[in-house]
This record gives sequence, C-alpha cells and structure tokens, in this order.
Amino acid sequence: MAFMAMSETLGLTFIGMPRQQEFKELQDAYDSYSTKFKEIGELEEGDKLARDSSGVYYRHTNGVYFVQLRRWWTKQGRSHTFNHLDEDFSKFMKYLDKVLNILKMTYDSRYRLLGKNLKDLANSLMTGLYTLKKTYPTEAKLICKIDSIILALIDFKTSIGEKLEIQIPITAQRQRAFSD
Repeated sequence: MAFMAMSETLGLTFIGMPRQQEFKELQDAYDSYSTKFKEIGELEEGDKLARDSSGVYYRHTNGVYFVQLRRWWTKQGRSHTFNHLDEDFSKFMKYLDKVLNILKMTYDSRYRLLGKNLKDLANSLMTGLYTLKKTYPTEAKLICKIDSIILALIDFKTSIGEKLEIQIPITAQRQRAFSD
C-alpha cells in the first residue's frame, strides 16, 4: 500500500492501476452526458426533441402553439434530430466502451458506482428514445437510428450487468495480535 502511494506521488503508473485523473475525467464526462441527455429520458409521446447551441437536448412539448414554426426557425427538424442523435450517441458509445474496458481491469468501487449510474442513465435513455420513436412513426431512417441506439444501450446494459454482478470478496476484519 505504501509502495502504491509512493508511486502515485512520483507519477509512476502500473498496468491495470487506474489513476485518479482518469477517474475524474470519466466522472466529469458522465456528469456532462447526464446533463445533455436529461430531457431525452423525460420525453412524452408526441414531444419533439431539439438540441441547443451548447449541445444540451431540450423538448418541444406536444400541444404547444407554433411548435412547427419554432422548430423551423431554430433549424431543429427531423433530419437535424437524426444528425444530432448520430453525432452525440457515437461519442457516448465510445465513452461507454472505455468504461467497460476499465471495469475489465479494476474492481475499484468508484468505477463500479460509475457503471451503476451509467446503467441507470441507459435505462432512462431507452425509455425516452422508445417514446421518441412513437413520435415519428413514418420516418424510417430516424426509427432505424433510434433502434440502433437502443440496441447498443441494451448491449451495454448486459455487459455492465455482468461486470457489476461480480462479488468482491470482503474478508473478516483481522484481529490484532495483542488485543482483548
């Protein structure tokens, strides 16, 4: 343990030993993605999805006046929705793969908690994407994109579930030599 602390101070790394900076970057990316995709999980049937200039998704609620005009004005049509989903979820899937690869090498509880949070985010996204799919029943290209994202999220959930089910053995607390 002292050797690991000393090596960390000196900036040395070993294969399989995750670094504090790497975890912070992954946690920051999780926070960013959960903020970006928050509205997707809250979509209701008939709501339209849009993305602002900072990359955060928002929704146009069904039944509000001038939704079509507003979507046209802000350039948030169906083709833009397809492009935005493709761009953002391609990056998100690479991030999920990175987390899965790290979980192959470590049982660190911080990474396991991050994996659990990502699994919850994936559940929320799948619900919202399925609802979005119902909003565009005639758009075959968009439906195929949404289906491919949902399938990738299901694959991630299966993989992360296998990683999180591994039980970490916790030994009984060792008694000190001269204690009563």
